[in-house]
Amino acid sequence: MAAIIQMLDRETGRQLTGFSLIGVINTLIHLGLVTALVELLTIHPMPANGMAFIGANLFSFWANSRWSFRTVITGQRYLRFLTVSLIGLAVSVMSIAVSEALHWHYLIGVLLSFIFLPLVTFLAHRYWTWKNLD
Repeated sequence: MAAIIQMLDRETGRQLTGFSLIGVINTLIHLGLVTALVELLTIHPMPANGMAFIGANLFSFWANSRWSFRTVITGQRYLRFLTVSLIGLAVSVMSIAVSEALHWHYLIGVLLSFIFLPLVTFLAHRYWTWKNLD
């Protein structure tokens, strides 16, 4: 990751660093919520993952708007963010479905989505979500 950041211009590197750090926090929020919902409230992993997505999504939009991309929070920007996020959610849900079909623990599906989504979503958010809306 450090080598990728060094190849980028300073502002993009700062944004990617902020996005990555917020992503780690967001991942912990998502993982904590999905695990608590499944283990403590015995909610099925698929809807639990959806509920965890909502909580983590709201935090991520707010934090990235404020710190990574330093932009004003608007409804249009959130709709873009939500669109990218819902595509990510679809990948995440499919990961859990695959892990269940293979009789793996549900957290393996959650982990798979956490591995593949960050760079793709950064690029989508950088060049679409937080693109200048003027």
